[in-house]
Amino acid sequence: MTSPSPAPAPLEGPWLRLRPVAEPDLPTILEWLREPEVLHWWDNELGSLEEAREEFLEPDPRDPGAGYLIEEQGSALGYIQWWQRSDDEMDAHWAGIDIFIADPTARGRGVGTEAVRMLLAWLFEERHLHRVTIDPETGNARAIRSYQKAGFRLDGVLRHNDFMRGAWVDTQMMSILEDEWPEAKAAWDAERALG
Repeated sequence: MTSPSPAPAPLEGPWLRLRPVAEPDLPTILEWLREPEVLHWWDNELGSLEEAREEFLEPDPRDPGAGYLIEEQGSALGYIQWWQRSDDEMDAHWAGIDIFIADPTARGRGVGTEAVRMLLAWLFEERHLHRVTIDPETGNARAIRSYQKAGFRLDGVLRHNDFMRGAWVDTQMMSILEDEWPEAKAAWDAERALG
């Protein structure tokens, strides 16, 4: 994972809020990273507040981005981040995102999809990116379905793309392009209109 930099402001959605991570959030994040479901897919158990601070609060000038807590009515449910590589000019046109839902009661009810849609709206409409990517493990079917619902399309499998739980794993590369976002947003708007 990259070290996201602090975001300038929260992102407000219809029923969720994405709030930039702050120092007082670090003990909660450390606890989340020990939760079995999160640890299985995120595979980044940190042992100290200093490690959490370095991972979630200290900016890396080579990989600009931002990390947010996902909140519903003031309760923190998980974490989402975006990041970019800053090695060359072309990298300014795309971003990658990562997410985990830590609260077990928030899983399976659209929280992840909603948070991803909120972040996509900001990345496409405010940052004017061309492409956003995400690369879940191929075995994470629930996450893949959520990302598809948010508008991501399957690009292909990257064999042995990540080292997780002591072994190489395949990941599913997924992306959404700026000209695909209006259709994805229209589907989101239609869902909201139905209540």
